[in-house]
Amino acid sequence: MPAWITWTLSSLLILIGFLGAILPGLPGLPLMAAGALLHKLFLPGVLSWWTVAFFILVALVGLGLDFLVTLWASRLAGASRAGTVGAILGGVVGLFLTLPGLLLGPFVGAALAELLVARRTWKEACKAGLGAGLGFLAGTIGKTLLALLLLALFLIDAFLLG
Repeated sequence: MPAWITWTLSSLLILIGFLGAILPGLPGLPLMAAGALLHKLFLPGVLSWWTVAFFILVALVGLGLDFLVTLWASRLAGASRAGTVGAILGGVVGLFLTLPGLLLGPFVGAALAELLVARRTWKEACKAGLGAGLGFLAGTIGKTLLALLLLALFLIDAFLLG
């Protein structure tokens, strides 16, 4: 594969992955790891295997932490499983409703799921929605910080060290 195609594909995977760390519904950190792996396989002299291994490790840890932070915050606020799933679905739907939808989607999704599926009171549903929404936001901030770290590492290794 020509070098320019490898650079284009790996850069696209890393950039789309970076967006996926911010936007729900895209596996951001795994896409970034796939971009680094593709780059290493087709341009072996550019990135180190340590960098690729770090990308993969961060992707796995990031996925686990994102899930655990959302689950922890949801449960802390009294959300049921339905509320947690509602927060995730609300985040995905909110994607299509610009920034306010993205920010309010997890809260609304969790609260509606608590009301309609778990049959909770309005107060309990709002509390669970707030917890799920804050957990979703904390997970997104964490993934974004990890994605920034990976992006910086890629640039350093590819252009300064490679």
